Amino acid sequence: MENQQTVGTQFRILSILHAALCGGVIIVLFLFRYLVKHDANAQPDNNPLMEIIGIAVGFISVLLSRFLFFMRTRQAMTTLSLSGKIGIFRSAFIVQMALLEGAALISAVFYYVTKNDLHFFIGPSRTIAAMVLFNDMEDKQQIYDNSLPV
Repeated sequence: MENQQTVGTQFRILSILHAALCGGVIIVLFLFRYLVKHDANAQPDNNPLMEIIGIAVGFISVLLSRFLFFMRTRQAMTTLSLSGKIGIFRSAFIVQMALLEGAALISAVFYYVTKNDLHFFIGPSRTIAAMVLFNDMEDKQQIYDNSLPV
């Protein structure tokens, strides 16, 4: 029996990867939250420098991840095969998620150090894939066909 990948399975894999990355960050945040709330001597550190650094790291990571994502997916417009387009999207998405997870983990560490809430994460969508991978509206519909072979 042939093991054929479909658009639906490709996006399920990306969704599982995204959930795993977010889950890892959430576990770290819950662990830090538990440690902070059960520390009798925990006093919030209102250091504005740490807040500014945390916000700057998050903001720069979001901008950089989006920039790199769109720079990497730009080449999909000249790729003819759906498999090639999905591969380009997958690699760009993984780079984007890695940058965002790094920023979220840095924010979690800043929360643990300062006792202030700093965290965020972004989810993937087929709409973004359709927008960056195809020029024509008919072609974009391929992204939404779960049974279409890749």
